[in-house]
Order: sequence, then C-alpha cells, then structure tokens
Amino acid sequence: MTDRPPSPEQEMPPRANASASPRTGVVLSSGFFGFFAHAGFLSAVRTAGLVPDAYAGASSGAIVAAMAASGMTDEAIRQILFRVQKADFWDPDPWHKIARYALRRLKGYSGYLKGGGFSRLLEAIPVRTIEACPTPLAVAATNLTRKKETIFTRGDLIKTVHASGAVPMLFKPVEIEGNLYVDGGISNKAPVTAVSELASLDRIFVHFIASENVEEKPDFLNKPFSPWRIQYLAVNIGRQDAYRLQVEIARMKGIDVIEVRTEAVPVGPNRLEQGPAAYAAARESTLRILKERGFLKES
Repeated sequence: MTDRPPSPEQEMPPRANASASPRTGVVLSSGFFGFFAHAGFLSAVRTAGLVPDAYAGASSGAIVAAMAASGMTDEAIRQILFRVQKADFWDPDPWHKIARYALRRLKGYSGYLKGGGFSRLLEAIPVRTIEACPTPLAVAATNLTRKKETIFTRGDLIKTVHASGAVPMLFKPVEIEGNLYVDGGISNKAPVTAVSELASLDRIFVHFIASENVEEKPDFLNKPFSPWRIQYLAVNIGRQDAYRLQVEIARMKGIDVIEVRTEAVPVGPNRLEQGPAAYAAARESTLRILKERGFLKES
C-alpha cells in the first residue's frame, strides 16, 4: 500500500525499445455497477491480441482489473458476473437496528450494506494478495482516516477491492490496518498515473465510464436544481477534471493514452439481468473502436 506509487526512476524497468511490442497498461474507471461493461471491454482488448503489462482500477473497475491481473480468463469472468444475484451481496442490517439509528438521525450509522456478501463474491479471484498477481495491479481507494487517496500495489487483494468498491452510504467503510476506506472512484475515478508508475509503458488504454450528469445536454438549464444535484454534479466535475490532468501528464511523458467510451445499457442492483447485454454492447463497441484506430486487424 502506498499513498503515492514509487517514482519511475526507482523501480520501473527500462522502456521497451522501438522494435519491441509496445508496453501496454489498462485502466478501468469507476462507474456504478460498471463491471459488466468493463469485462466486455477487457474481452475485446484480448481479442485484439493486446497483452497488458499492468492494470489499474477504481470501484467497479477495480473488480475487473483484479480479475484480469490475477490471470482469469474471459469465460471465468463471465461465469462469475453473469451469475450474480442481488441476494448474493445485499446484506443490510436488520430493520430494527436501522430504525434505532434513524431515531438518532443516523449518527453512528456508516452504511446500509455490511459488505460480507460482496467479499464472498470476490473470493472467486484465484489469488489472495495483490503482489501475487501475474500482472502488476494498482487499486485506488479513498482513505477516510487520513483524508486522502491511497493506491494499493500490495496487500490483501479481496479486502482492497472490497474497499475500492465500497460506495459511500450504500456500503459500510472497510478497515485495513487501522484505516477506514471507501470507494476509490471518489478520489480517483480512473488511476492513470498509478498504472503509468507500475511499469514503463508506451500506451495506456482507459475504459472510461462517464458520470451521466457531466455529459453535455442541451436542456441542462431547463431542469430543476436541488442541493443534492448541485453537490453530485460538482463532485463529478472535479473527478473528471482530475482524470484529465492525469491524462495530460501521462502524454507529456510520451505515453499514448487511448480513451475508450463504450455504449452499454445501465445496470444496477435491481437491473442485474441487463448485465449480459451491457457486456455484449461494451465488447462490440470496443472492437469497433479498436478497429477504427488500427489496433484490430481484419481476420
């Protein structure tokens, strides 16, 4: 675990020479229940014959990045994701306990779901520590205790991914070595810098799931504002701008950053049946984009 990955001069291998295959990193962004789309993207990348040298992810992206870095096949990933049911991870406190907290205006109440079901789903990943992954992996999480972003590059894989996916209010924070963590996407939506410092890379593919409310819409001013909407939009603007800054820094270092935004149907805890369709749509969109950009050759 590090608050900042090691500098390139300290720990990264020499950059590949011009005659070697370009060294490739993959970043999977946060995105509510976006793991189906991320898995479809990953499948397309592998179909194109691209072999990542490092992965990084936040929140739902951390789940699929961990599966990929651990060496899981596309079929193994599909089997896990397509079989997920809401009951597998929906483990709220008993209603009477929630009622007691409600009477105290939720003081001391840290989240609706306990997270045990989520952790059990992650046990399907075949390795137990980040450093045991065959491909280097960086996972972003938000450290509530120290009030900063943390990039994990070693440690308990399941607990780290659980922490990265612990959406505030929905999941309780996750304790790791005396610190409380929540969703990595809060502080780092797409950890481009983290993956660039895991290995000496020539290019980085980013599967970016944009927050819906930061997309430009012609009727923006015609919709009623609320304090919650303003707060949510402001946070998402900050996250997107921070991501763009990371991209610019990577490009200044000579790394080609290829952002891929795919078409996928929205998925949520009550719409898990849409998962396979989201996977297929993201895979098809990615294959088309890779072909247009010359990364996918005609068969």
